[in-house]
Amino acid sequence: MAMLGTACSQSEAPPANQTKQVADVSIVLYEEQEAGIDPYPVRILVSPGYVRFDDGYDESDFVLLDRDSRTLFSVIHENHSVLEIRNHPFSGSLPPDITLTEDRIEDDNAPTIAGKQPLHIRYLANEMPCYQTISANGLLKDAVAGLIEYETALGERQLGNLQSVPDTMQTPCFLSRYAYAPERHYAHGLPVQIWDETGSYRSLTDFHENEAVAAALFEVPDSYEKLQLGE
Repeated sequence: MAMLGTACSQSEAPPANQTKQVADVSIVLYEEQEAGIDPYPVRILVSPGYVRFDDGYDESDFVLLDRDSRTLFSVIHENHSVLEIRNHPFSGSLPPDITLTEDRIEDDNAPTIAGKQPLHIRYLANEMPCYQTISANGLLKDAVAGLIEYETALGERQLGNLQSVPDTMQTPCFLSRYAYAPERHYAHGLPVQIWDETGSYRSLTDFHENEAVAAALFEVPDSYEKLQLGE
């Protein structure tokens, strides 16, 4: 493991019961479901330096964003492999033939979440509904900032691979959601629920702020075989 620093010498090593930790971590827990698939957990850990998506437990496979280098890592334990994706900032803009709008549905009677009033929003592209969220503005601001960076990195990778996407799939909704504006729903805070017409659904189940977790959760195993995409 090398991403968060080199190992201590034997004389400097901490006691075995003291695991190196990272502080100021936000933990966001969702339940996610897709059409034809049973619900499954999604855990998101956002530290000052990293964003990690996993299956809800420490030993699971995971996707990691290094926020400083903007590099993505996909770690698969079963075959001891790491896919490393290096992105370049995208300087383009939304195509002029795509117009993004949204409908806001306010309900003052909806229960608050950590004191925040949720807002129901429908996201549209060329007046066609793409997906919806119920979001809580001001909730977990540090986590939201990290998630914006994560979605932006995914969008840049998708933009670089648009030639592999069939033209029939490149609808205004697809292009806006996954390529040109993948982070736009975070402008309204943390999504408490997010869903679309395909049956994809994500619902917040719990969250924690200012936690300390094992530093190893943000490390990529040095011994794993690495495949790199992009330079």
